[in-house]
Amino acid sequence: MISISNLNYIILRLGVLFLILIGIFVFVTLSIVIFAKKFNCEEKLFNGRVFSFLGKRKDFKQGIKPSITDGALIYTISLIALIYIGSVMQLYWGTFGLIATEVMIFLIPMLYAIYIKADIKNTFSLRLPRYILGGFIVWFGGYFIINITTRILISLFPEGADVLEAVNSSVMMDSFFASLIVVALIPAICEEILFRGFLLGAFKGESKKSKIWAVVMVGILFGIMHLNFIRIVPTAILGILFAYCALATKSVWTSVFMHFLNNGFSVCALYITQKYLRIAIDTNVTYTMPPISSILVTVLIGVGFIYL
Repeated sequence: MISISNLNYIILRLGVLFLILIGIFVFVTLSIVIFAKKFNCEEKLFNGRVFSFLGKRKDFKQGIKPSITDGALIYTISLIALIYIGSVMQLYWGTFGLIATEVMIFLIPMLYAIYIKADIKNTFSLRLPRYILGGFIVWFGGYFIINITTRILISLFPEGADVLEAVNSSVMMDSFFASLIVVALIPAICEEILFRGFLLGAFKGESKKSKIWAVVMVGILFGIMHLNFIRIVPTAILGILFAYCALATKSVWTSVFMHFLNNGFSVCALYITQKYLRIAIDTNVTYTMPPISSILVTVLIGVGFIYL
């Protein structure tokens, strides 16, 4: 039997959750509108409708393209689900909770796309890429950039080093292959389906400017969803590179490959360092980064490969 006080508490929490949901949705939508106006592509903002799911499903046209507001809605739902459902599952279920969280992130845009009768292949850019080497080189150059950015942020906010150390520790499991699957493979597929699949497909228009702001916006939202100040900027940069390569190759599998490379490299480095070299992780260690000029050249070479 639920007491009146407990019922009032539940209602209060639900009310707060609803306000947070509305607040995040308004923030995301306004951000999208501002970006659209900045790049003079507001005429394509809503594709003639607000939400694709409104109305009777039998009246939906087959192969519909999700609108920008569909993207804002799905991102808001995914973010709320990550905070309030994913965190609970990970707290109580550990590794299985982490897997369940990623599957949830995958299912939210996929089920929505199926419901509105979207063209799944085009919406999520599921075609196979012709070239994937360019994605590797862009990731390689971007990896140095995000490391430099992370070091700068840590020098400005030293307390962030503890967060990175906790993140590094959390990715390690007893089995190397289990770590590779849970930390690299599953997030690469599930998160890319949401960001470089559904969101990029919903945000981009036909004009070059609309594609630019779509790439930037998807990258920023990707960074925000990692829910940590130190990681937002580096992850956003990585997200922009992922989105650019997915757009350039017209395939989400390019960004899946890059995402897997990024997470998989971290798993390999940590596993070798801790299991074989038996060196404790120290986030305060400094090292010499390559010159900025060489980093930019590496990224430009990757861009060249993408357009070959």
